[in-house]
Amino acid sequence: MLVYMTISLNEHLILGILTEGPQHGYRIEQIIAERGMRQWSEVGFSSLYYILDKLEKKGLAISKASIGKEKKEYQITTQGKEVLKQATYELICQRKPANTHLMTALATSFSLDDDEFVAALLQRKENLEADLAAMRHIAKRSQHNTPIAQRLFHLGQVLLAAELEWINQEIIAYQGGKTRDI
Repeated sequence: MLVYMTISLNEHLILGILTEGPQHGYRIEQIIAERGMRQWSEVGFSSLYYILDKLEKKGLAISKASIGKEKKEYQITTQGKEVLKQATYELICQRKPANTHLMTALATSFSLDDDEFVAALLQRKENLEADLAAMRHIAKRSQHNTPIAQRLFHLGQVLLAAELEWINQEIIAYQGGKTRDI
């Protein structure tokens, strides 16, 4: 019987990448960048090797010793696969806010006057539109046309489009119902 083990979202993401096959740290970084994961994850290049080390210490990943200038290669263990499977199931079942930063800001938006709030929404809208365009571009040219990558790109696009629609409605509401070309 597998003992329950908690893993961070960053550890979870790295284990998921390792299920695709043994990877060097630099290649993991490339996969994160190519798939646009940097937009929704907090895995930084500087923390990648720290996370890989933690996964090794937990027995969830192992590495082959490198010789000379050869890069160290990591792979997921059997226990890592089981922990990943359990954690994935739980994350899909749970409902947690996908946008905790925005939700926190909305809870304290009373600190802004209407003009400041609309200005912040307009800036967020501009950022979201740029992210959506970039995501569509990456999805079209992506070499990662696996079902998982396609699912991630599709969900990301749907969520961005839904948030853009919400922002447009909020802006109209704060402008006194006046329709503006936004």
